[in-house]
Amino acid sequence: MSVIIIESPNKKDKIEKISGFSTYATIGHFKDLPNSYYIDWNNYAPNFEFKSEEAKKRMNFIFSQCKDKDVFIATDPDREGYAIGYMFFLAIKNIAKSVKRAEFHEITENGIKKGLANAIDFTKSNFYEFEAFKARAVGDKLVGFILSPKYIRLLQDKNVSIGRVQTPALNLIVSKEKEINEFNKLSDDEKTSYKLKALCKCDDKEFHIESERICKDKKELDEFLDFLKDSKNALLENIEEKEIKKAPPKPFRTSQLQQKANQVYGFSSDETMLLAQQLFERGLITYTRTDSNALSIEFIEEVKNLFQDESWYERREYKAGKQSQAEAHEAIRITHTHYFKEINDVIEKANNEIKENTKKLGKNHLKLYTLIYLNSILSQAKDKISINKSFNFKIGVSPFKISISKTIYKGYEDVFKDSEINLNDEEEKNEKEDINLDFLNENSKIEILSYESKEVKKQAPSRYKESSFISLLEKEGIGRPSTYASFLPTLLKRQYVELVKKGKNNEIIPTKKGIEIVELLLENDEWITKSEYTKTMEDVLESISKNELKYLDFVKPLHQKLNFINTDENDKTPSQKQIDFLEKLCKEQGKEVPSEALKDYTLYQKTINELKKTAPKKAPSEKQIKLAQDLAQKNNLELPKDYDKNISICSNFIDSVFKKK
Repeated sequence: MSVIIIESPNKKDKIEKISGFSTYATIGHFKDLPNSYYIDWNNYAPNFEFKSEEAKKRMNFIFSQCKDKDVFIATDPDREGYAIGYMFFLAIKNIAKSVKRAEFHEITENGIKKGLANAIDFTKSNFYEFEAFKARAVGDKLVGFILSPKYIRLLQDKNVSIGRVQTPALNLIVSKEKEINEFNKLSDDEKTSYKLKALCKCDDKEFHIESERICKDKKELDEFLDFLKDSKNALLENIEEKEIKKAPPKPFRTSQLQQKANQVYGFSSDETMLLAQQLFERGLITYTRTDSNALSIEFIEEVKNLFQDESWYERREYKAGKQSQAEAHEAIRITHTHYFKEINDVIEKANNEIKENTKKLGKNHLKLYTLIYLNSILSQAKDKISINKSFNFKIGVSPFKISISKTIYKGYEDVFKDSEINLNDEEEKNEKEDINLDFLNENSKIEILSYESKEVKKQAPSRYKESSFISLLEKEGIGRPSTYASFLPTLLKRQYVELVKKGKNNEIIPTKKGIEIVELLLENDEWITKSEYTKTMEDVLESISKNELKYLDFVKPLHQKLNFINTDENDKTPSQKQIDFLEKLCKEQGKEVPSEALKDYTLYQKTINELKKTAPKKAPSEKQIKLAQDLAQKNNLELPKDYDKNISICSNFIDSVFKKK
């Protein structure tokens, strides 16, 4: 008597087997905003429609399976997933026995049972999440459908699109290219400054010390050298010693997983998310779209139970992080702890559990799972410890210095040496452990053998790497974990950028077309190119989720920025779907279809409104009448007139009570 509703059909069999409940998949969003008349231009009310007739037919069947059943809506645990669930709830709330919101953060027996046990009545879930989704969907539609045609005309190129998120991302890439071009215009002298090195000798050992002064040109360097020429000794004033601890990388957020997978394996962001989604569906990792670094206490205890006797183990707890907007979410981690040598067995076991016609996990799944495994386990490892020694000299009154760093305990870096995967954010510089200056004492005078100059080249701005670009977007507040993977493919599809291989990574380079469209936007619609504006909009969406702001607080100012353009003003002809609806209403009332209304949208809308007024009032079901009566009694409300005769009056009353809740 229970039904579970999910998004992906790939999880269906596993969830059905574990729960024992009939399980149906929506296959993502089943409703969307159409390309015309997607909102009421007077009040901005959106007009969500089934994506296709096939989707409508499929969903109507799933709705019918919910009649008189206890329904658990377990669409993905994020805003987009909630929106799918909310639309499903609206469709079945009057026919299901009960409707609850459940969240599955991992597709395992424990994860599914926990999700069902913690499910709440859907009417008590956060309806404002849908308001935020609605604002996002309408906002993206407004920007795309108002600005894109404008720049298609300006560039005379149909392969053009403008987006609330993609456009500021492109502007970052183009701005970086401009910085590089400006740097390249500098002369060699403007790009070069100088430092002075002194070759010293003590106890028959030679070493260099370096001036802390930077000379802007050779003339200044010569003057500095002339100033020091009579100095034959350097005085070691002091030795500073500092212990440096480096913690293991935090558990993966979506952006961090995409960045590291690109650095290590060269996977694109969308390829990483596809592989991760399939690992999630097989129950091997937790939910893949997250902005949290947190780990559950249950998982931390699992790691402790398996590895607490290892010398490298250290229990660590992590918080979601300042950037997180969903503290209940975890980082991306493995669902069950095991030893490193068992990784292949885990993948093989997952493949053995699937049906014959289901695609098996391959070598790239294994690679990504290995990366997530290492990150998950090493998040519970000890720090790497280094000793940094700074030897501070004076030659005359001028400071010179040499610094040496030496690792005394490798900590997490020494645990899974066979994996050959570097989890650090950046490649570490080689440590100068071959120089040992422990024989030096403070206040010692050291003989100077000679001086030499050292060129200090100004660092040229570097292009964004594919591996680090998503982290930059996260830092800039552009987009969300659910959309990070779509940015670069969109920019590539529009031919705004290209990827050029450099070393292990790809550099992102704007094309002539990409630069041209940004320049046009800066002249005409500069606001849409700014990260700050996009970040503000993301913050407003989050405030809507918390009921601190309203849907119109997002949509109306955005439409104002777009000069209140109505994209439907030039569309005077009703669509075929609208014509079918008109013919249906006329047939029900035994009236002829006005031929003028088939050609003129204004007349069409007027006819529809008249037909709705004269349409016979459909009576509500007994179940709806009973629900209205129960709600009125429970909330001490007066039932509206004709609630038991008119389904619209009855439904509006029920909806108003739920909305107040």
